[in-house]
Amino acid sequence: MQLIDVTNSYAATIRQQLLKTTAHFIKIYTLGNSRVVYRKKRNVAEIVISNKVRPVTEKEINFVKNNLLGDEADQAVTTKQGKLVEININI
Repeated sequence: MQLIDVTNSYAATIRQQLLKTTAHFIKIYTLGNSRVVYRKKRNVAEIVISNKVRPVTEKEINFVKNNLLGDEADQAVTTKQGKLVEININI
């Protein structure tokens, strides 16, 4: 598995999000058919993993948490809703 940074492909969308929300950091990655959005606000980091074709697997969730959150991955709260997974952590 490999996270590929595709943030530049979403430059206009990210610019709007940075202007209209409290987020100060946004990165977008692909993980095969899944899209990963990593967003940081003042004291919260949020990761959203979505896949239009199939449910997101536990292996993908753990891979993303370990790569983006590192040692803090165990403290994250994960919420699954069908083909969408939200991961939140206080930083």
